[in-house]
Amino acid sequence: MSERTTEGATPDRMRLETFFVRYGEAVSAGDLKAISGCYAVPSIVLSDAGSIPIATREEIEAAFDGAAERYRAQRMVAARPTVIAVENLTEKLVFADVRWNYLDEQGRSAEQNRYRYVLRLEDAGPRICALIATSSGW
Repeated sequence: MSERTTEGATPDRMRLETFFVRYGEAVSAGDLKAISGCYAVPSIVLSDAGSIPIATREEIEAAFDGAAERYRAQRMVAARPTVIAVENLTEKLVFADVRWNYLDEQGRSAEQNRYRYVLRLEDAGPRICALIATSSGW
């Protein structure tokens, strides 16, 4: 069942691209309810620094509270995703490698980050189950 796609438009890939655009718009706008609605609960954030379990939507909203303002203070006004690769793990679980381009007011790239996500494909839409901070060099 594991299929990795790096290009081409499969239904799951298109669904994920649409999801990440919506998620980026919510983060850019500071829309805490929309951001938390993109996550499954419980979920987890993993990085070299450690693991952060997330048990409630309120914890997600607290983590993102003020993020849009911090981005704007750095002159970043939009978060644009590029889905690099998608891998179906099961019928409902997928990996997605995403490069985030944070744009300034002139639409230029001010910063880039990469993350790997584990998402559950639900009827209401994809939900982030795990977010993994990855090296910016891959």
